Amino acid sequence: MRRFFQILTVLAAIGWGVFYLYIQELACAFGSPGGDCRIQPPWELRGEDVMIMLVMPGMLVGFLALLAWWAKPRG
Repeated sequence: MRRFFQILTVLAAIGWGVFYLYIQELACAFGSPGGDCRIQPPWELRGEDVMIMLVMPGMLVGFLALLAWWAKPRG
């Protein structure tokens, strides 16, 4: 069971990075039609962007890591 949660944690962390880049590219595509847009680093995000793009996915990855740690074999 521990290995399962470890794999889920890694997949969720990779998905978090892909999700972050995808949302940033969508914001550039629809917010800047001229094409002079850049991807914002995480420390420049404000308001609900921080919650949706950093905190909630980070909590999911942290929760899965906690489950992987908790599911370790006792002995």
